[in-house]
Amino acid sequence: MDENIKRILLKNFWEYFELAELAYERKKYNGAVTLYYKALVELGDLALLDSVGRLGANHTERFQMLEQYQPQLYSIASKLFRFYRDSYNKEISAVIAKVVKENVEEAKYMVIK
Repeated sequence: MDENIKRILLKNFWEYFELAELAYERKKYNGAVTLYYKALVELGDLALLDSVGRLGANHTERFQMLEQYQPQLYSIASKLFRFYRDSYNKEISAVIAKVVKENVEEAKYMVIK
C-alpha cells in the first residue's frame, strides 16, 4: 500500500469534511451535502486501499469494489448518492443535510480508527 496515497486521501477527507461542517453550520445545505459526499468517497478509497490494496479506476469500479469488499460503506454511499446528485439542481433541506452528515460521521468511525 502506498503510504503517500493514503496520506493524500486522509488529507482530502479532512479538508472536505471540515468544509462540509462549516457549510452545514452556516445552513448552506447544498454545499454541505456535496462536500460530505466527497468526504465519504475519500473514506471509501481509504477503506479499499486498506482492504484490497488498490483503488477503483472510476466511479463505477469504485462502487463495485465497495459493494464486494466494504458492504457497509457501499450501503451508506449508495443510499446517499441521490442526495449528492440532488445537491446540484435541487434545494437540499436541513433534514436531508442532517441525514447525510450523520451517515458520513458513521462511515468516518468505521474507517478512521
